[in-house]
Amino acid sequence: MNFKQIEAFYWLTQLHSYQQVANHIGLTQPAVSARIAALEETLNAQLIDRSISGFALTEQGHQVAEYAEMVVNLNEAMANRLQEGRKHRFAIGMVGIVAMSWGIALRRKLAEWDPGLLVDFHSASNTELQRLLRSGVLDIAFLTEEASLPRLPNSFSVKYRLGWLASPGFVDDISREWAPEELRELPVILYPRTSPIFDMVAKFLRESQVRPNDRHVGNSLSTICDMIRRGYGVAPVSLAVVEADLKNGSMVEIPTTVPFAPLNIHCVHLNNARKTQTRQIYDLAEEAAREWCASHPLYMQFDEGAAVDEDQLSEKPRAT
Repeated sequence: MNFKQIEAFYWLTQLHSYQQVANHIGLTQPAVSARIAALEETLNAQLIDRSISGFALTEQGHQVAEYAEMVVNLNEAMANRLQEGRKHRFAIGMVGIVAMSWGIALRRKLAEWDPGLLVDFHSASNTELQRLLRSGVLDIAFLTEEASLPRLPNSFSVKYRLGWLASPGFVDDISREWAPEELRELPVILYPRTSPIFDMVAKFLRESQVRPNDRHVGNSLSTICDMIRRGYGVAPVSLAVVEADLKNGSMVEIPTTVPFAPLNIHCVHLNNARKTQTRQIYDLAEEAAREWCASHPLYMQFDEGAAVDEDQLSEKPRAT
């Protein structure tokens, strides 16, 4: 058994396709199949259930998958820590609505604070950012509360108001409030299943029932916004990231009888190994978020947090 076999099996559990695994790690499909077969032979266990159509793991496969994820994560963490110049880099994880709002203000502040510091911004879903946290890639991370990771004690948070948006003229009347069952009749642009908004929309529209109209899917917040502008359908979006569109009329908000609860973003991780630098960058993030909310008060709200002390920097995220 070797790492390459475990790596191939791990990605197979994530992608559920031998060809997609081959494309991801730069192999041929037969080579991936050979690595999986060799791993099964070494472990003397059948990991893939080949008696059914589609992809499924056996009971033993599920057990091995847990260990494979840990091995891949540890390998990635080790590679990142040993990377040349790593001590001069800082990695910040943030969900899309942060990247499209006060994240850019934080980037400017960091450039002024330390022009020589290399900062890597990772904008992704809660799910992907949690994987990067487990791998030790991120030094600081801002996720939504739906990520099931606790907010660090007394740290600040930002609340974003969500609203249903459409291109001008896409719906016949925005002078009245629309009920969920009416919105359900329209073409809707859905979020990926990894997005915290996916379940919110499904519950709002009762998407477990038969869908009466088109259902498109955007793979990111920016893509969904562009699909709305182009007239694919309607979707709920954080209004703060499309404030310019609402002002210039390239998007319109559809009033609803049932509003969404605000989407809450907070800090879930601070790198204790780089305590002084992390504390300084956290303070800059708080300053950037506060200033952005003050200048965009219609759709965002800053929730004050007390200063982060030494013990709070030791707080570890609990991935689920």
